[in-house]
Amino acid sequence: MTSATLLTQEGQAPRKVWLDCDPGHDDAIALLLALYLDQIQLVGISSVNGNAPLVYTHANAAQLLALYRAPKDLPLHRGLAKPLKKEYIHPPVSIHGHSGLDGVLHMPPLAHPSVRHWYDQFEPSTDSSDLDKNEPQTKEGDGTAVPALIAYLENSVPEGEKITVVITGPCTNIAAVRHLRPQLFDTKVDKVVIMGGAFDIPQWTPYAEFNIAVDPDALDELLKSRNVGVVLVPLNVTHKAIFDRKTHARLLDPSVTDLKEGDELPKPVSQLRESLSTMLTFFRDAYANQFGFTTGPPLHDALTIIHLTHPHLLKGRRGKLTVEISKTEKDGETSFSPSSEEKFSNLDLDSGEKAVESLVLEDLDVEAFFEVFLEVVERADEVVAKVEM
Repeated sequence: MTSATLLTQEGQAPRKVWLDCDPGHDDAIALLLALYLDQIQLVGISSVNGNAPLVYTHANAAQLLALYRAPKDLPLHRGLAKPLKKEYIHPPVSIHGHSGLDGVLHMPPLAHPSVRHWYDQFEPSTDSSDLDKNEPQTKEGDGTAVPALIAYLENSVPEGEKITVVITGPCTNIAAVRHLRPQLFDTKVDKVVIMGGAFDIPQWTPYAEFNIAVDPDALDELLKSRNVGVVLVPLNVTHKAIFDRKTHARLLDPSVTDLKEGDELPKPVSQLRESLSTMLTFFRDAYANQFGFTTGPPLHDALTIIHLTHPHLLKGRRGKLTVEISKTEKDGETSFSPSSEEKFSNLDLDSGEKAVESLVLEDLDVEAFFEVFLEVVERADEVVAKVEM
């Protein structure tokens, strides 16, 4: 597997994407899709504080890239450990575990050379004793993500071209880039796709979904742009992407196409499939215990990637999106005023006098989404079986 530009089935060059993430069980699925769907060319990945402290989310990203046999020239940058302005929110240990990615079998240890390739890519570890014990190191400073994305936009995006940014955690890193270089960001990024927010359903706080609650000022910064549209993938649509037992059975063994009620799940036919199964089993149990989900966990973050590769599977309304930054109990609450009731799969970006509208996704073709997911697993399984870590 290489990161060279590939042509999609439609004959178009893939969309260049920078993925900002806080792995995270559902981030791990988004990363898998981004790596193995031809419609996307990942140009960079950055880690951010969120589902776990940054020291863990960065390590998790490095381990996943090794597990998935990602191209070695793909850069991974450590991002910001704290929100832009507000106080630090402790991560949801009850959802993702202490490490942010608990419960996954066959994850390569931090001391593995392939993991170290990404973990030490831009900030070499000075002492490997912690890594030898499979404990990540706390690296000082603000990381390399913000200056790296600025440099990429400045030096690697030609005049007239743009990239897309996907955010599956808090918006801190990307908002910092825009705050420092607003004109550069607004001319070199076409849209930002964000998993976050919720409307009129239970959330992390009484008013705010977790990713937005962590750093509402960051989302507000991104919404200031007149040229860069925001696509929001809120809980209202991600809660439809339920990884149920029938899909679980096909993940473990693609020959099992009709799991009956009461049937045991099949044995995994590969190590990667067992890794993904244990990953989503941990997530399933966490969602059952914490939120009462009885049929499976929602694969929130995966929908950010599917919006880019299969936009017809998701639809929503366009309009004005705002976020509460009052530092009151409503901090992080998202509000949306649709401009019409018509449903769309994409933003029509307008760089004229009026600010670009946001797109809030609401509808999902669930069956088609999971078909894409299982096809990606099949493709990844073939690569992992052939390519040494």
